[in-house]
Amino acid sequence: MDHGKTTLLDFIRKTSVTAKEPGLITQTISTTFIPTTVVTGTCEKLLERFKFSISVPGLLFIDTPGHAAFTTMRQRGGSIADIAVVVVDINEGLMPQTTESIEMLKSFKTPFVIAMNKIDRIYDWSSGKCFIENFSEQYEHVKGEFEKKFYSIVKQITELGLDAERFDRIADFSKKIAIVPISAKTGEGVPDLLTVIAGLSEKFLKNRLITTQEAGGTILEVKEVTGLGTTIDVIVYDGTISKGDFLIIGGKSPVATKIKALLEPQAMKDMRTEKQFVSIDSCSAAIGVKIVATGLKDIVAGLPVRTAKSQHDAESIMKEMKDEASEVEIERKAEGLILRADTVGSLEALIRVFEKYAIRSAKIGNINKNDVINAEANNNPMLKIVIGFNAGISDEAEAIANASKIKIFTSDIIYRLVEDYEKYCENKAEEMRREELRNVTKPGKIKILPGCVFRTSSPAIVGCEVVSGKILPKSPLFKVVNNAPVVVGTIKQIQKEGNDMDEAKIGDKVAVSITGPTVGRQIRESDELYTNIEAEEYKKLKKFEDLLTQNERQTLDEIAGIKKRKNPSWGL
Repeated sequence: MDHGKTTLLDFIRKTSVTAKEPGLITQTISTTFIPTTVVTGTCEKLLERFKFSISVPGLLFIDTPGHAAFTTMRQRGGSIADIAVVVVDINEGLMPQTTESIEMLKSFKTPFVIAMNKIDRIYDWSSGKCFIENFSEQYEHVKGEFEKKFYSIVKQITELGLDAERFDRIADFSKKIAIVPISAKTGEGVPDLLTVIAGLSEKFLKNRLITTQEAGGTILEVKEVTGLGTTIDVIVYDGTISKGDFLIIGGKSPVATKIKALLEPQAMKDMRTEKQFVSIDSCSAAIGVKIVATGLKDIVAGLPVRTAKSQHDAESIMKEMKDEASEVEIERKAEGLILRADTVGSLEALIRVFEKYAIRSAKIGNINKNDVINAEANNNPMLKIVIGFNAGISDEAEAIANASKIKIFTSDIIYRLVEDYEKYCENKAEEMRREELRNVTKPGKIKILPGCVFRTSSPAIVGCEVVSGKILPKSPLFKVVNNAPVVVGTIKQIQKEGNDMDEAKIGDKVAVSITGPTVGRQIRESDELYTNIEAEEYKKLKKFEDLLTQNERQTLDEIAGIKKRKNPSWGL
């Protein structure tokens, strides 16, 4: 979804240039570091208005796709981000992906603010720099339209169990989610947004600014760079990382190597496109950096990294990381889904979103044949499923799955896996319900048309009109004699214009062959015949009567009424 996340960061970077502070902003690995001096210069009037100063070193923005933010941006047991900015289009409201992002932030206990973007698209909106000052200058009809759209989104947020309000109307930021109206295109509201983020960081997060000597981080991207080989782009969220340190990369099979080089892009350049880098000896959190080392070929994004000064410490950390990966994994004998993901963070997120369902196995790695075999061992059809998040499938696993009709869902977007699985379960449940009725006699009523007897017996062939419900081959028939049902035979075949039919519905005029009766004795022209539904079949039909048409339900009730004349407890 394009609600303006990257456009917002682009404007923030441009703001620093107009503030004549280009050299202070360092952008690395889709990250933008904004020093306190830039924030203070941009938000000077608002800081005076809200009466606070900033002592945190600055703000590091990390630009990641929404679905990746909860996997690659995770450390063990929580989010790397101290605070998140959720960008919402004021004209579109919360999209399913936005709702999922908010739910994930709630579950990770990550504080966040909402940037309500694209206010400049409101009809007749007059753009300015600071939202608070500019809003009071808008025409009344513009204010009214804004408030209508604004509180429509507030209502959506309330439905998620959260209390939200416009930032300048909040007295206690610990109790309400702050919404900051902005335009990433014109820059209106950006000073307001930076002020709110800086203020929340100052009040609630300043005490978390404690760094350790050893660094901790996570891999955002793995890239091949000409002349350097395989490199990793890492966000360092704790400690100091130095050239020559041991680098330990976590996962199911941790890897230890030595850092050969640390690289930063030139100032104000995006690492995703920049080809010229500056070599540095060390850097401290929070920062993004490109690392050059050996043994990175099979590494994937999302893996955690740590550093050590000695071989001994590196080996200890490798053991810790291996134990952490094992702690996340699940292996049970009970029935349940088979989950696979590429990293610890991915697996934790996958387990979290599927925790309301039974899980048999959740492990790090690609999908193999044993995963498919274990899924097939489940008795519940809804659990004969393998789900892979950023996970590949072996050819053998795919072949076995196709042969045994085991469903495999894979995606790099976590909400899509949930959507696909729930849609599958919905369709499967419908299929199973219809399957349960497949061999049940359906409610139907036919009338033998006068002058349409084509054969009197063995079998009798007569022309009929389906008066109500529907009839199928193999359906037994009865007619009412002396106010009681009397079985007369079974439908063998249904034809229309010489073609066999699987069923005939109300209004159809068809030729029906019936085994058992003789025309003129058990059945006659103009007779009305009903499908002979047994008591147990009736119970099933009532259980799934939502699968019947209204006319079929009426026919079923008519048949039940006839049956109960002779036996009042029939069908109970």
